Amino acid sequence: MQKRGGIFGVFSATFGRKADFIPLPYVKNLHALHKCVQCEGKCATSCPEHIIIKNANSTPYLNFMIAGCVFCEQCAHACQELWGDEAPLEIVHTQQPSAIAAKVSIDPLTCLAWQKTLCMSCKDACGENAVIFSGGLYPEIDLGRCSACGLCYARCPSFSITIKGTLT
Repeated sequence: MQKRGGIFGVFSATFGRKADFIPLPYVKNLHALHKCVQCEGKCATSCPEHIIIKNANSTPYLNFMIAGCVFCEQCAHACQELWGDEAPLEIVHTQQPSAIAAKVSIDPLTCLAWQKTLCMSCKDACGENAVIFSGGLYPEIDLGRCSACGLCYARCPSFSITIKGTLT
């Protein structure tokens, strides 16, 4: 997988949109996150994709500017080691990839494909085939398939993908 870096990293930090609070995968519920404020952030240091941001005295969140979540469960394992059964993150032992409590959308006004420029970066990055091109040109997100992993967000050259957290 190609990660956004180099010149894209510079532009994303300068011109990219600020993301909403995107919760880590495997969050039990919103109320469990109060423990994260007291934590040193092993979830962030255990993430192989380096997408978990944990500032002092804050709840960790996902930042998809350089990569997306591959659902490796390393953050949940680190949380379980520290908190045991009281951990805010739970390990999900399933064959299916998990989903992040967020909704992904594409802005047609800034999307290159919607502007009739050949671009399939979001579709190429999506392992769930959640990006559907209607009419051969116009990408849309199939929310039934989308896990909100952020892989498409990290690859979009025009910053046209928005991810909004939905955890309540």
